[in-house]
Amino acid sequence: MDIRDECGFVYDDWSTAALPEALRNIGPRWLQALEASKDDPRLHVRPKPEVWSPLEYACHLRDVLLTQRERLYLALVEDRPAFRPMYRQDRPGLARYNQQDPAGVAAEIEFAASLLGRACSYLSPEQWQRRCIYSYPTPTERTLQWLGQQTLHEGTHHLLDVKRALS
Repeated sequence: MDIRDECGFVYDDWSTAALPEALRNIGPRWLQALEASKDDPRLHVRPKPEVWSPLEYACHLRDVLLTQRERLYLALVEDRPAFRPMYRQDRPGLARYNQQDPAGVAAEIEFAASLLGRACSYLSPEQWQRRCIYSYPTPTERTLQWLGQQTLHEGTHHLLDVKRALS
């Protein structure tokens, strides 16, 4: 059983039957959080130099959702593909995360979560068990089920990060 202590996320709690809808529900939760804080100046401020701002976390999650969808399709057409890193640490500067419009990012998260949830809803039990090599933090063989669980964890954990930075 894989448990994330800080946010309490339990991977085994998320079956393949539950994952598509749970992934879709990431969008409305983030939309609500970003809408509620759209005028808060802390949205663009890093609480510590090494900790992303709430808007940077939101942009990161949007990019994760889009990247994971592409990885899912790659794993459906290739046997055990090794996923390239998404360069998560470089993106905030390269994509100017803190300069993006929070409302636009919220809408993009909702759209990306919907796309990923829909893609997952089409998977057969056998497809959920397809293997891939996930590169972060070290290359490790995983299933598409784990990929869905990991993405749901990202959406849950980073929302906690955002709420913590805004409280």
